[in-house]
Amino acid sequence: MCNPLAPGASGGAKDALPGGDATIGGVNFGDPMDLFGGQKRRDAKRMADEAKAAEAERMARITRNVNAVNSAFAGRAPQYAEYGKALRTQLTGDLAKQRETATRNTKFGLARAGLTGGSAAKDAAATLDRENQEGVINAERVARKGVADLQGQDEDTRMRLISLAQSGNDIGNAAQNTASMLRANLAGASATNRVQDLGEVFGQSAAAYRASTDAAARRRGLKDAQLYAGSFSRGT
Repeated sequence: MCNPLAPGASGGAKDALPGGDATIGGVNFGDPMDLFGGQKRRDAKRMADEAKAAEAERMARITRNVNAVNSAFAGRAPQYAEYGKALRTQLTGDLAKQRETATRNTKFGLARAGLTGGSAAKDAAATLDRENQEGVINAERVARKGVADLQGQDEDTRMRLISLAQSGNDIGNAAQNTASMLRANLAGASATNRVQDLGEVFGQSAAAYRASTDAAARRRGLKDAQLYAGSFSRGT
């Protein structure tokens, strides 16, 4: 018996359709194997394969970007060490300047009070030494805090970039962008004046110097007043 649906068969669906098109609703009536929606299944499989490939590429891109970001941070430790060293140099330099000023002012204050060489001078020297030791400890604390602040800022940057990468967004060249942000973080940290965090180290010595200066000023004022009073009384 002749299959009325076979290709080229007289009275078949292919001959019955306008223009010879044997496909209706995704079913190729000119193909006996496609009578139950085979074309639809093939189209669905093709779309599923394309979606799977796109997702695989997206995940691969995320992995590449995250790895690139983390790799950029892997070599950061030496830069932290260099930054800490620069901070310590800056802070100890300021500490030395403060001690020089405090030592000079203490000597002037003692000489002005007529206490040079006595127990007051020894006490003043001991105060300077103690304040200097405290200043060294404080300088180290400030330096470590500066490094910790930079590390914290870097970690914030890393997490932001990884979040962007994991969202599937295109972040461009992840390695270059990360390196650029790290340079900006370091430049900003280096521009921060950490010396102000050191403060006035020799505060007690400075207070003693100001006290001696004020006392000397009062003595001069008293002496000037006495001279004026004496001159006034002689004039009368």
